[in-house]
Amino acid sequence: MNNIFKEKILNFLKKYNFLKSSKKIIIAFSGGYDSLCLLDVLYKEFNNDISFVAVHLNHNWRGEESKQEEINAREYCKKRNITFYSEILPKNIPQTELEAREQRYKFFNRAARKYDADAIFTGHTFTDNIETVLYRIIKGTGLKGLQGIPKIRYQEDGCAIYRPILDFTREDTINYCINNNLKPNLDTSNLEQKYLRNKIRLSLLPELKNYNSNIDNALYHLSQIAVDSEGIIEEYLQEVKNSVFLSIKELNTQKFIKQSVGVKRRLLMKFLVNNNLDYSFEKVNELLDFVNDSFSLKSGNTLSLTKDKWLFVSCECMKIINYTKSCMVQSSIVVDINCKNYHPELGKTLEFLSRDKETCQDLVLNEKGFPDEKSSAIYADLSSVKGRLYFRTRRPGDRIQPFGMKSKIKLKKYLINKGIPEHERDKIALLTTEGEILWAAGVGISEALRVKDNSGYIIKIN
Repeated sequence: MNNIFKEKILNFLKKYNFLKSSKKIIIAFSGGYDSLCLLDVLYKEFNNDISFVAVHLNHNWRGEESKQEEINAREYCKKRNITFYSEILPKNIPQTELEAREQRYKFFNRAARKYDADAIFTGHTFTDNIETVLYRIIKGTGLKGLQGIPKIRYQEDGCAIYRPILDFTREDTINYCINNNLKPNLDTSNLEQKYLRNKIRLSLLPELKNYNSNIDNALYHLSQIAVDSEGIIEEYLQEVKNSVFLSIKELNTQKFIKQSVGVKRRLLMKFLVNNNLDYSFEKVNELLDFVNDSFSLKSGNTLSLTKDKWLFVSCECMKIINYTKSCMVQSSIVVDINCKNYHPELGKTLEFLSRDKETCQDLVLNEKGFPDEKSSAIYADLSSVKGRLYFRTRRPGDRIQPFGMKSKIKLKKYLINKGIPEHERDKIALLTTEGEILWAAGVGISEALRVKDNSGYIIKIN
């Protein structure tokens, strides 16, 4: 068994140019059978040929058991002089399969940055792959999900993730640990059937073997058919994607909406994958309905996907945004027109300059000789403005008299009319008096600041 592991992992390391190179590898090391087997083979057979660090995430879900697992993993590495790094998750992290997976990969990427690593190795096996395919059939993730676990997963914001023992079964790794007198961590939560993956492993797969004793290979062959089919579909869709995707995380709404329903679903699946979000047939249909309801809105609409991720759809684009209303800036500072006014929470400075040739020369002016309303500078006459000036963000009840209008309207309506998405409205810097908004930076100014001659100020924000 040792020789088989050595041979296959050697071929893997050669294929991806890890042997005797300057590359550094992060090894995901829970201390369980699979990761222990992987790390032990790498240490015994390739310690002088590759550079690696074992990293362990303590999910902090099982109290003393979790602590002991971290101790065991650390001790294994200490005895062999393997560099070891670990972190402990805070207790308030939701205890769900999805959250656990997301936290693990965030941790792996943090560790990779810390050690300037070129790759992440995980101990996923053939058995994990089969369970994943079955899991995705149950979740309804479609043909793409049936491909299972790839040997390499490339990340946009991190190094690639490799699975060197994906051809071995869990039985293989168990036998390896027994034959080499290794003592793996035994995670008791793996026996709890409240988790779907555990139900699949402990109940569903054994039951399916009563119907097909070769169910593992049947599911594996299904995954390979899905891989081939996906390749054909991706080749067909490439031209469409080049047209619809503005970037890997942003779509052109108007070009998207013109596609057939089937193509739209495929594009949405790709979009979710690009943003590291799970998907199902139901989820994709929910998003498609939301896009159909929102694609004509100038200021857009948002749909919650996770605790802090939202899908934003407007008539121009579709993208994932990170947004929490709790981060809204509440403080307001009194403005002194004779000096620079820095707002520490906004991280922006407001200043007032005289309108002379020297200060005007750096401004980009429109055909009427004024700065564009979306610029970070305006011409303003403050002669009719009474009372103190304030530098802040929006608040309930704010009103503005839009430039060229005779009456005030709610700031919220003004921003909607200007096509400002909801998630961006709380970030807009405002120049105000006690009673009204004078300037929404980058959006537009109030009639109260209308310039009547060449006097007045240049007001800039940066």
